[in-house]
Amino acid sequence: MARSPLHAPGPGSGRAARTARLLWPLALALALATFLTAAALIARYGPVAPALGTGVAGVAAVALLERLRRDHRAALDEARRQGELVAARDEEAVRREARWRAYAEEQAGHVRDELAHLLKERLPAATSGTSGIPPAGPAAAELAGTMPEVPGLLDRLLAEVAQEAADQAESQRLSLVELASRVQTSAHRIQATVTGLAERFPGDTDLLEATMQVDHAATQQARHAQSLKVLCGEWPGQQWQKPLALVDVVRAASGRIVAYRRVTVSGEPDLGVHASVVEPLVHLVAELLANATEYSPPRTSVLVTVRAVQRGAVIEVDDGGLGLDEYRLGHAREIVSGRRLLGVGEVGEIPQTGFAVVGRFADRHGFQVDLGPSPYGGVRAVVLIPLELLETLEPAGARVAAPPAAPPAAAPPAVPVPAPAPAAEQPAPPARERLRRAPGSRLPQRRSRRGEGPGPGPAGETPAGPAAPAPGTPEEAGDWMDAFFAGGRGEPDPPPAGPTDPHPHDSADPPEGQP
Repeated sequence: MARSPLHAPGPGSGRAARTARLLWPLALALALATFLTAAALIARYGPVAPALGTGVAGVAAVALLERLRRDHRAALDEARRQGELVAARDEEAVRREARWRAYAEEQAGHVRDELAHLLKERLPAATSGTSGIPPAGPAAAELAGTMPEVPGLLDRLLAEVAQEAADQAESQRLSLVELASRVQTSAHRIQATVTGLAERFPGDTDLLEATMQVDHAATQQARHAQSLKVLCGEWPGQQWQKPLALVDVVRAASGRIVAYRRVTVSGEPDLGVHASVVEPLVHLVAELLANATEYSPPRTSVLVTVRAVQRGAVIEVDDGGLGLDEYRLGHAREIVSGRRLLGVGEVGEIPQTGFAVVGRFADRHGFQVDLGPSPYGGVRAVVLIPLELLETLEPAGARVAAPPAAPPAAAPPAVPVPAPAPAAEQPAPPARERLRRAPGSRLPQRRSRRGEGPGPGPAGETPAGPAAPAPGTPEEAGDWMDAFFAGGRGEPDPPPAGPTDPHPHDSADPPEGQP
């Protein structure tokens, strides 16, 4: 390493060294000259003069040698002092460098600690869009006294990153909502098209079955699109006109899944829910039914029970799957209860949206949803609807006691639809004799037992029971699907004027894992 100016010798030591280098040759030359002079004088003048010259020369030589000795000693002393000074300066430089290294390492450690805290704690919270961002770490307080610009720079950097992440997330959210709305609109167009096709050919039962299957597939497409919108913070704009019985809520929800024929519902038929929360509750139950049918063996039924409790009413969904271990069950309970709300970016690479959508609806509308072991070996989902959201509906038998009102002259006669028999399957009349056209409806509908007033059926008519086995002919398929689904499917936002029947009609396609 090159010697710095701090280590260079002083000017005095240089002069002493030069003087010493000049005096030694001069002294030698003088001694030699003295010797030669003495020899010459002795040879020419005799012994007196040489002796005198020799004495003078000796005195001069001694004087010069003494001067040389003193200068040499002074040079040595100066060199020693300069060496000591250089050593002291070197030691001071080493001490200063050590102190600087320690200080720099300490400050670098504080910066590293604060950057680690920023990357592990603050930055993820800022980019995730959570409301609370953790404060700066303890290292920031140390840096504030020595390098106050560093904490401020990190705070500005974090704010810019958070704002950029929020802008990107909002842009992505709006894009997803728009795409989901387009998909949902496309599904409604498909439903309108097949409805018109069915109305043009009312006597073609094969076409009726095909249109119902297409309508059911479009219904599932609309449900998935609506689930995506819910995860993006949007909510269903469609509204039901009247309260709906909870058993009919379950039936309407089962019409939005693939394996609707595997759903068996039982319970109190006169427990109803307010019209304002019918659509959210139908969607919530549909997600639970879809999950239950997906994770149950294909030939098993998903049992749904509706009953009143002291705090309201519950809908219990039992599947016959393998269940969940303790860790996964606890994680799922956090999600479905709404205690942990998941966004569209947190449902995984293979999206598992069902529980996330359930949690969103539970958090928004006050439903209490929980999961637990089912006595059938799988998982039991329990949905508690609070008392303030419930209504007691008029019993079906009280409405059919009065004589039926005469239908309009232009309307075709309607034939009542009996409930499916719980035991052996009874022969069904042709579908065309049992279906009617409701004004403004999309596909053939059955008369609602709630919300339309007295029906044309006989006294004592009861709501439809659990799903019957799959029919084997197109006529039976059309008849069975008409008896299963409620009429008047909910309309997209805004709901158009027309049908006021609160029972949405969801057609069905062949179920997965047909028993």
